[in-house]
Amino acid sequence: MTLEGLAQEQGEHSFEQAVRPFLLSHCLDCHTGKEAEAEFDLESLTADFSSNETANRWIKVMHALKFEEMPPPEEAQPAAIEKANVVNWIFQKMVETDRFEAYQKKLLAPEYGNWVNHEQLFSGEIDTPPFSPSRLWRLSPEIFASRGFGDAKSPFTYLTSERGIRDYAAMSLADQSTVQMKMIVADSFLADREKRGDFADFAVGQPTFEARELHGVIRREFKRVIGREPNHEEKDKYFKFLVQNIKIGGQLDGLKTTIKAMFLSPEAIYRMEFGLGEVDKFGRRMLSSDELAYSLAYALTDHGPDRNRLISEAMAKGELKTKKDVQRLVQQLVDQQLTTGHWDRKDLPRIRRFFDEFFGFHRAGSVFKDNERQRVEKIRQWNTSMLVFDASLLIEHVLKNDKDVIAELLTTNKFFVAHPGDNQYARKRYDEKIAEVTAPGYIETQVKKRREQIQRDFNFKEMPKKSEQAILATRREATQTVANFQKELQEGIYSHPSFPFTAKSRGIGDLLYIGPYNLPDSGRLDEQQWAWPLEQPVEMPTDQRAGLLTHPAWLAAHSLNEGNDPIQRGIWVYKRLLAGVLGDVPPDVDASVSTDPHRTLRERMEPLRAERCWKCHRKINPLGEPFELFDDWGRYRTHHYFDEDNKVYLRRDGQFDQKLKDGQLTTRPINSVGEIRFSGDPKVDGEVKDAVEMMHRLGHSDRVRQSFIRHLFRYFMGRNEMLSDSKTLIEAEQAYLKHGGSFKALVVSLLSSDSFIYRR
Repeated sequence: MTLEGLAQEQGEHSFEQAVRPFLLSHCLDCHTGKEAEAEFDLESLTADFSSNETANRWIKVMHALKFEEMPPPEEAQPAAIEKANVVNWIFQKMVETDRFEAYQKKLLAPEYGNWVNHEQLFSGEIDTPPFSPSRLWRLSPEIFASRGFGDAKSPFTYLTSERGIRDYAAMSLADQSTVQMKMIVADSFLADREKRGDFADFAVGQPTFEARELHGVIRREFKRVIGREPNHEEKDKYFKFLVQNIKIGGQLDGLKTTIKAMFLSPEAIYRMEFGLGEVDKFGRRMLSSDELAYSLAYALTDHGPDRNRLISEAMAKGELKTKKDVQRLVQQLVDQQLTTGHWDRKDLPRIRRFFDEFFGFHRAGSVFKDNERQRVEKIRQWNTSMLVFDASLLIEHVLKNDKDVIAELLTTNKFFVAHPGDNQYARKRYDEKIAEVTAPGYIETQVKKRREQIQRDFNFKEMPKKSEQAILATRREATQTVANFQKELQEGIYSHPSFPFTAKSRGIGDLLYIGPYNLPDSGRLDEQQWAWPLEQPVEMPTDQRAGLLTHPAWLAAHSLNEGNDPIQRGIWVYKRLLAGVLGDVPPDVDASVSTDPHRTLRERMEPLRAERCWKCHRKINPLGEPFELFDDWGRYRTHHYFDEDNKVYLRRDGQFDQKLKDGQLTTRPINSVGEIRFSGDPKVDGEVKDAVEMMHRLGHSDRVRQSFIRHLFRYFMGRNEMLSDSKTLIEAEQAYLKHGGSFKALVVSLLSSDSFIYRR
């Protein structure tokens, strides 16, 4: 976005009309003269940005307003639009004095995505026609993986944090290391193919090729490296290059040099979005049909348009020329393919990846949990991959229903637990398992299968005693399985049938991992304690679970190795759901929380309520502390326990049960009280008793809905919002509401918006 465009978008808010009245009403009582608070005098501050000192002081004012640091929370708060007018005036003065360009680079970084004023974005007052800057967008690691280069390591990486939206076009520049890695990939790719004999016709001593044959080679190799058919100009260019290389280095080396050149072509590194279509009256250039096809394909999949039937058909029929064409195609895509495909390889994989990147629960396995802790705290199996799979099924279920999607994701108490997500398939698998286990001769059949396995296994060769022990173990297990299934049938309990790895089902062996749901776990040979529901989702207690933020996968992913992380959880809620802005932690501030075995985590965080810390922590702690309703395994809890020395007692094994029975433990109720601020809605703001109540309030709020849309916008556009995107965001929200909270409508609106299809 140009500086002139930014100045136009900010509007003309003069110092006397917008800034001086604001200072008089909200600032000068404390920041005046020699005794000004923090020695920051605003009364003498002029509008002269030609002075570096004055300009820097105004930037501090802007940050204080954006970070909600001023006015102090105990004072009357100005309307959001008043603060926005002051911030916009400062921006405009920075533009006028050539100070904004360096500052703007900072705003392009993902962590500054919320800095564009939220109220202005959704106010309707911005009438600038939306567009995206023309750009090169480096290929993602997932796109590279789909190109079929074997085991070659991707030369492309994300420069953005794993804790946010990752694929930012503005940051995706190819540097020297990227080019070097591309050459390593090319060498590896060519070496593997040469070993397989792909280039045998080019070996020394083989006859020379005719021009027609070389043109065929160019077409084949170009499509393999670039992912599409070459045009006439490209065919001619690479043909001439190949002929020259063969003349200099021989047939084989000439071919390999030509293919390596393809690896270094811009399209092998970048997605190109320049806007090669028609120019409108606002000077915006529409993406051409080819550009639209690739942009839509990469927005929703990891492949070019030729790999998606609907997109390739639209290209072939010439049906990608207008905004209505784009709307129609995207509607087809989401209607037919949004939740289709293999359980782990969806037809539109970037939809699932958005939810991974937005919620971050897929990182649960990266938070280390000590095995000894797991044992004494009675987590029989810490299987984060299964918890993540369960959370993914919940998202898919909500997307299939496509009603009030954002609120449902944040408030539902209906979860999937140890289930494939498809009730029809689950019933089929259960019926087959029951028929198998209850059939006469089941035990002998299992023994026979085991004997056959042993005969094929060299580990049992000439070891009759070991073989017999294995056979006996199989007989015992089969006998126990029959007994368990018969008992559960008599009690009216569905026996968990143990799902295999298939296209429809992730392998789910037993109920051993379900402890974090506060459910009684059981192994494959244990008597099943939980009445596992064959049809799911299953309703969890309404006072214990409300949406993905109370799901064990999310709670585990946003925890520490040895306990909860209220601060990071609060930051997540503040930034992702409330579009909040936080400043950097001052370098001289110790951000660690003290360790004291006699105090709960909440009590140990009390020092953060000191004045200096509380300026920032007042925004995040009250949003993170309600999740103390759960431990870091994701289990709901009501009390802390203390031993005879008044130390927090964390064991939950047999020793815990005995101490509790003997009266050696004291209890204290969990303090999960928190507070919502900055939602912009007095019905939402206020004290909450716990995370469940907080999620029900937030899940249905305008602010959260709009913040979710802002993050989805960044994901599809590969950049932060600008004020000129206001129309796009408002139209997306209106489409969502008009269609009853439809995620599909949201996707269609964003991917057919002016921000997506126009460049400037």
